[in-house]
Amino acid sequence: MNLQSIANLNKMSLHILIERGESGHFMASVPELVDCVAWAETREAAIAAVQEKVRARLANIEVLMLEVANNPWTEFIGMFEGDDEFAQLAAELRAERELDIDGAA
Repeated sequence: MNLQSIANLNKMSLHILIERGESGHFMASVPELVDCVAWAETREAAIAAVQEKVRARLANIEVLMLEVANNPWTEFIGMFEGDDEFAQLAAELRAERELDIDGAA
């Protein structure tokens, strides 16, 4: 196993989602940490509360990264290259989904 320790958690980036509820209160949540959710009367208070929950949650956590060598998905890369039937099917799907050749909507 090729585990690497992340030395500096100060550089960890997480997302904070802010939602305003029907009651006017704000909910701040961190999708990467399921149990980090906070409700407050103001946006700023919700953000501060969820930041505190994140700090408490990460206080005793060790973060490791796992590098995967020989990714099994790489064997499928290019497997349909030169296949006219697949190219036609892909073109039909792009047209049906109204995508341009680069896959943008």
